[in-house]
Amino acid sequence: MLRALDAQWARWDGWVQRHLPAEDNPWAQTGRLANWSLVLAVFSGIALLIWYRSSLHQAHDSLAVLAASGRSLGGWVRALHRYSSDLAMLFIALHALRMLTALKFTGARWLPWVSGVGMIVMVWFIGWTGYWLVWDQPARQIAVTSMGFLDALPIFGEPLGRLFLTDRLVPSLLFFVVFFLHMLLPLLIAVGLAAHLVRLTRVKLLPDRRLKIALVVALGIAAWMVPAPLDPPARMAERPEVLTVDAWYLSPLALASRFEKGGLWLAIAGVGLLGAGVPWLLGRRFAPRRQDEGPRPSALFQTTVEIGRCHACTQCEQDCPYDAVHMVPRTDGKPWDHQAWVDPTRCVGCGVCVGSCDSEAMHLPWFDAVAEEPAIQAVTQAALTQGTGPVRVALVAWDAVGGVQRFDESAWRRTLPGYQVHGVPTAAWVRPKFVERLLAGGIERVLVVRDGRGESAARDGNRWAEQRLMGERKPAFRPQRAGGHDDAIRVFDFTPGGEAGLQQRVAAWSAAGDGASTFSTARSWRGAVVLAGVLGLLLALTVGGSHLRVTNPEGVAPELVLSFKAFGPRETAATERSAEELAKLPVHMRGASVGKPHRLPVEVTLTVDGEANTRTYDAKGISRDGPAIDVWRVNLELGAHVVEIRLRDEAGEQRWQGTVEARERHLNVITYEPTEGFRLE
Repeated sequence: MLRALDAQWARWDGWVQRHLPAEDNPWAQTGRLANWSLVLAVFSGIALLIWYRSSLHQAHDSLAVLAASGRSLGGWVRALHRYSSDLAMLFIALHALRMLTALKFTGARWLPWVSGVGMIVMVWFIGWTGYWLVWDQPARQIAVTSMGFLDALPIFGEPLGRLFLTDRLVPSLLFFVVFFLHMLLPLLIAVGLAAHLVRLTRVKLLPDRRLKIALVVALGIAAWMVPAPLDPPARMAERPEVLTVDAWYLSPLALASRFEKGGLWLAIAGVGLLGAGVPWLLGRRFAPRRQDEGPRPSALFQTTVEIGRCHACTQCEQDCPYDAVHMVPRTDGKPWDHQAWVDPTRCVGCGVCVGSCDSEAMHLPWFDAVAEEPAIQAVTQAALTQGTGPVRVALVAWDAVGGVQRFDESAWRRTLPGYQVHGVPTAAWVRPKFVERLLAGGIERVLVVRDGRGESAARDGNRWAEQRLMGERKPAFRPQRAGGHDDAIRVFDFTPGGEAGLQQRVAAWSAAGDGASTFSTARSWRGAVVLAGVLGLLLALTVGGSHLRVTNPEGVAPELVLSFKAFGPRETAATERSAEELAKLPVHMRGASVGKPHRLPVEVTLTVDGEANTRTYDAKGISRDGPAIDVWRVNLELGAHVVEIRLRDEAGEQRWQGTVEARERHLNVITYEPTEGFRLE
């Protein structure tokens, strides 16, 4: 299924890149666009501080002024901050999906995958804290859900959820802590990005200038046309009927409404661990293997070095996109100081180093050039021997069609009539010396079909392949060794669905000797329209997901909530020691009796309309010397109710009696603290 999805991605890329160059295709630049969106979110967030007040009591009012003033600069900056944050999450999700379907999580790619999962969690959490800072009705749900999530951990002495039952109890300091987390945590993204890219060379973090400008313009237009939503201010004792939620960050609210606290932890932790474990769960299954190996998995996909053939030219070290090849001191006594060494923790088996090695020292065990090149030559020589006409060879990269499993040789023969078709791992695997041998042996033309996608498997290697065959990069193609053929090679890009375009270019080459080697999509008005359409689609997903109106999953029935913290009477129980136990103790510790003070349980009786219920609460703490704490919830019918509460603590019996009016979606909260007594909030 993953390979089928990757093929669909490739077809979509192919359609877009018929009108746009790969560097302008947003679908092919998801990782870089995610970085650029995060940059925009950071700068727009800093600008938003001009209008925003980071106080629990002023935060919503400062944003309400922007919302009430219509389209204003402050409102535009707020919308820009929100949509750029949403767009970052969308691009991250697309990037992760592309890497998953392209199977870029196997072997040495486990670290980028795991660090990427960690960055998704980090970006999501930063966004979660950002929606808290709005302090509107969705922020109330975020706060309540967050406290419930934390209360499932047995590390807090008092339930944090008690602090979010009424507006009076909400701690301003905690709001300020959330504000600083939202401001400081983005710094950790840089650390995560460093871990994510540590195994790559020649990293490009941001898209080209044209695409950056296009995204800023599109975001600016969307932010001006569709202001960011703002719900009424948070009221902790009121349950809103509907909420405006951002699907890109607030989807866990839906989980929280369906799981208990422990279940929510299991659901989130399970999804996180499952995502991070993909390299081990699926990596072996999708390890590269030969065509003739069948379904049996193979772990032998990494490049090996035949030391005796290595001339220490360092070209493989220069070309490796993953910094997996290094030069180490020589071990075989030959007259070079160094030899190539492949780091097994970094090599992904892309084959770029095979194409860069003129001395045939680099081998892919599952497609060894030493065996495969002669096999292809033998087939071409056999065709020449038959004398049926000129022989042309097409070396088609498997990664252009989604891997060797999706390579259909007969279909390619129909696509490239007149060419003898041979599949190779990537275009970068093709060595110039091999092409020289083919042409010197009598082959009329050699066509290399490479993966034209921006996220190709061999990364820089596809570019190196063309430069080598054009004589612009070592090891360069040498026409004199190819029988004087200097115009018999072409490298054409291909994406699935682009068969007709490929045939046109091949025909143009055959008919007029077209000098253009690679296919380059001209930038035109049609390309601009396609780019605007793609960005418009992405922003429609972003803005639409940011304005979802959902029904509050909390019940409509009114509740009576009793939140109390009380200390039971203190008691010290004496424990007598036996004579043997006393004899084992030092003289100064031989007291007649010992005992730790503890508190007796607190008894609470709650009576509603004459119906009484009594509960007994033990003191908290290992020695049972802390307070008894609980939040007691009772569903009420609509209307007035007579409530009586009796609570017995160390000060004696405490009593409260009164009438509460039960309304839909309303909490009647009564609190008790030893220093304040009962209080109807």
